[in-house]
Amino acid sequence: MKRNLWAVSSIIFLIWAIVATSASVNYYQLSQNQETTIKNLQAIISETSLKVNIAINYGNGTTIWYNNTYFPIGFSLFNATQKLFKVKYTVYPFGIYINSINNVSEDPSAGKYWIWYYWASNKWEMGPVGSDQYILKNGDILKWELIKF
Repeated sequence: MKRNLWAVSSIIFLIWAIVATSASVNYYQLSQNQETTIKNLQAIISETSLKVNIAINYGNGTTIWYNNTYFPIGFSLFNATQKLFKVKYTVYPFGIYINSINNVSEDPSAGKYWIWYYWASNKWEMGPVGSDQYILKNGDILKWELIKF
């Protein structure tokens, strides 16, 4: 009886070992496939989009950064701003003018307006064109700021 119990226990252990090994091999193969899929997706994203850092400075000492944010190639700063923030704007013949970002509005009576900047040569430069005319480039560092003139 003891010998029979030992044989049954050995067979059960052998079956468990085979099943556990098979499951481990299957899991390993799945993880390798997922790594390959992730690398392929990352390659596709990097070929069809660009990575940009955008900050928003509310003029009260609060600056929030959106680093390494992906946008489609061909997006303007205005498009990116609309994707990240709640924006109110006015369309003029010369372009789009930003009136409010995240419910923080300009205040012409106080001389406060939304202006965008780009980082160049280790300093902030005022945007040379309207946000709807500036096409994003990979690696751009941009900032919206509510400033007082």
